[in-house]
Amino acid sequence: MSDPHDGASDKSLVGRITAIMAAVGTGWILVIMAVVCADIIGRGAFNRPILGVPEFLTFSIVGIVFLQLPQTLRTSGLTRADVLLNVIGRRSPATRHVMQLVYDLVGAALFAGIGYTTWPLMVRAFENDEFYGSTGVVQIPTGPLKIIIILGCVMMTVQFLIDAWRDYRAMQRPAEGAR
Repeated sequence: MSDPHDGASDKSLVGRITAIMAAVGTGWILVIMAVVCADIIGRGAFNRPILGVPEFLTFSIVGIVFLQLPQTLRTSGLTRADVLLNVIGRRSPATRHVMQLVYDLVGAALFAGIGYTTWPLMVRAFENDEFYGSTGVVQIPTGPLKIIIILGCVMMTVQFLIDAWRDYRAMQRPAEGAR
């Protein structure tokens, strides 16, 4: 039986959006690898590092996480310990579904809260032309990163709600919804 939370083959809009976000995050990782290699070569061969590489890396990590996290959740790749949940599920599938439903609803609330609290920070970043880095050396605008964080939070909230709906439906038909 396939995992009802496995969205790897899902052709839904949410599935396509999270897959695109993950692909962009992967592309961003490739860019980081190229920049770091170029910086190492520049430092070693020419005694000329690329300015702003540490700032770019620090900035990038947050963006990559929020781009890739929704697809990770969608494909059941989010790290968690299922040992206790599996033991409970064998003894009481209904209890397992309730616990999973609570997990999904708490996750949805958490990411909705992060997105909600990031919104005013994003607005302020654009209004004040906020940047990360050193004036005159490297300046990376923070507004686009805030948009990525909000997008990641929205998609995580949506995915958690989809998973919660599946858990609720599985509670209605415990024999069919075991995962």
